[in-house]
Amino acid sequence: MASDAAAWRANVRRVYAWKVLTSLHFFAGVLIPFFTQWGGITLQQVLWIQTWFMLWIVVLEIPTGAFADRFGRRASLLCATFSLIAAVSYYVTHHGFAHFLVAEFLWACASAFASGADEALAYDSMKAADAEGASKKALARLGTAEIFAIAIAAPIGSLVASRWGLRAPLALGLIPFCIAIPVALSLREPPRERPQARPGYWATLTGGARYFATHPVLRALAFDGVSVWAFSFMTIWLYQPRLQELGVPLVYFGFFTAGATMFQSAVLLNVSAFERFFGGPRAYLRWSAVIPGVCYLVLAAAHDVWLAAAPIILITGFGLSRAILINNYMHKHVDSDRRATVMSAGGMTRQLFTAAVYPVVGWAAQKSLTLTFGGLGIAVLACAAASSVEEAHLKD
Repeated sequence: MASDAAAWRANVRRVYAWKVLTSLHFFAGVLIPFFTQWGGITLQQVLWIQTWFMLWIVVLEIPTGAFADRFGRRASLLCATFSLIAAVSYYVTHHGFAHFLVAEFLWACASAFASGADEALAYDSMKAADAEGASKKALARLGTAEIFAIAIAAPIGSLVASRWGLRAPLALGLIPFCIAIPVALSLREPPRERPQARPGYWATLTGGARYFATHPVLRALAFDGVSVWAFSFMTIWLYQPRLQELGVPLVYFGFFTAGATMFQSAVLLNVSAFERFFGGPRAYLRWSAVIPGVCYLVLAAAHDVWLAAAPIILITGFGLSRAILINNYMHKHVDSDRRATVMSAGGMTRQLFTAAVYPVVGWAAQKSLTLTFGGLGIAVLACAAASSVEEAHLKD
């Protein structure tokens, strides 16, 4: 019925609303100053905390997925919301390395409960509305909703921090996070097929590894997607210390975050246009790795804020958007009966590789940000040169 289809489309809009509310990260623009100045820890310890966070994501991914299958995606999003509120509440009332480990564990719970549940709820709602063909656009909007929310929140957070202190932006986030609770409660659980039993960690990792080992195309795509993304992701944690070195006032930090996230959104929404501009999918993948690598080298030499601004935005826009594109190509080379296992293994590999990179980058950044940016630039360019992805691997 038309009215029922409209109700399921409204359900998708409520998923968007939940995503926006829980993505209003006012602290994003002052993340490093919060940890190092208010929290009293070093940059190296900040990245050790992120290693801890990533490892917990890996541990929690399958149990929370099984929870969503058993009790529903709405219940999973509710658990994610409560875990997020608990994490922020703990952060704003405690400081120091040990306490931050507790807060990051709670945040990892929130991320794991939300992982895939919001997309599944939106997809199944579109299916229930007999609009499965529009699901790709719906999921793209869900992804850009998160990016736009951060872009809006980050400048506000830096303004708030400059007026009321570094803890204030984090505390401000409790308002939209609490509003997200009734939004999550209003969601309807769409009908879905009976879920299959989920494999355990070992079965997921070994099953995915075996499939990768015998599939050269997936090996090439996975290497490209994991390595370049992980090295590019380090800019999220290093650009604010560079701005501090360049004497940029705290009030402007959030505007850098907004610019980077908005450009990332523009890349994601116009991938086809970028592919045509660079000469095809393979050429785009190559240049979207080369550009972050070169930008890291420029950032290493930048001693002026105007020279540093463009590299920060370009690394984020090109480097972090590649993973979504590569996942899309990987889906085309995976049988449907192996899809969940192989893609989960790919996600775990990215998280484990990033967890391994964090301590090394943290140690290096504590010694010299300039040398760290230079090392990351060389690493990204080396990965781009080592990529064995071919144009034939990227055909629809």
